[in-house]
Amino acid sequence: MLTTVSKLAPKAVADFKALQARHSAAALTELPSGAALVTLDFELPAGWSASKVVLRFLMPNTYPVSPPDGFWVEPALAVNGKPPRSTEPNPQIPETNISAQRFSWHIEGGHWSANRDDLFTWLRSCRERIEKLE
Repeated sequence: MLTTVSKLAPKAVADFKALQARHSAAALTELPSGAALVTLDFELPAGWSASKVVLRFLMPNTYPVSPPDGFWVEPALAVNGKPPRSTEPNPQIPETNISAQRFSWHIEGGHWSANRDDLFTWLRSCRERIEKLE
C-alpha cells in the first residue's frame, strides 16, 4: 500500500499511479530498504499451465535510474509439463515472506533510460518473456 509519507522517488510514485490507472488491482508495498514490491494480475497467452497469474516484481530503491530485475509468479508455471527456462521454483522475494516461482529476466544493458522508460516498459519486457513459451 502506498503510504502518505513515502520514501519512494516522485517518479516512482507517479509511475506506479499510472500503472494502477490501467491495472486497478495493482498494489505497491514499500519495503524497509526503500525498494517497493509491485503486485498485479497478469493474463497469459495459451500454452502455459495457467491462464492468469499474480505477477510480482521489485521496484529498486534506485528506480527510475535502475530498472526492475526479474519477476515472480503464482501459481508456478509449466510449459509442456516442464518448468520454464531460467526460473527458480520457489525462492522467497527479498524483504517479504512471499515465495513464488522466479523468472530470471533483465533489461539488457544500455536499453533502459530513466528519462524514457517506466513501469510499462518493464511490463512489456515481462510480456515478451512470457510470450516465449520456453
